[in-house]
Amino acid sequence: MNNKMKQFNRITAIILFSASFLLFNACSHNSSTSKASDSDYSGHSSSSQQEQSKEVESADGVYTGSQNISGLELVARLTISGSRWSATSQLGSDSPEYQNGVVVGKDLFDDSGMIKIGHVSGNSASINGYPSMRK
Repeated sequence: MNNKMKQFNRITAIILFSASFLLFNACSHNSSTSKASDSDYSGHSSSSQQEQSKEVESADGVYTGSQNISGLELVARLTISGSRWSATSQLGSDSPEYQNGVVVGKDLFDDSGMIKIGHVSGNSASINGYPSMRK
């Protein structure tokens, strides 16, 4: 009976591993397929997509902002370069805190690219927990 239990556990592990692999592969394929269809539906880029691309390029730069919180100044600085962003924030004389992540369109995501934490609009940028920032 002990041999049957070991064999059952081995088969269960193989099935779980296979299912996980298939799920991961399906999700990865779906993500890359949707990105391709978003940017190249008819075989060429439309003028609105080209305009959006120019807007994304113009997001590059340095955004700064500050806010008074209970008598202490919160100073924030955001730098966007291509598909990456980095930010610092400092409350009063405390040590600065650092964050970074990825830029997708006009949205700012954490480093994993899974959690949206900010947005860029024209010359303004916002990140959750940071004061409003301007170029």
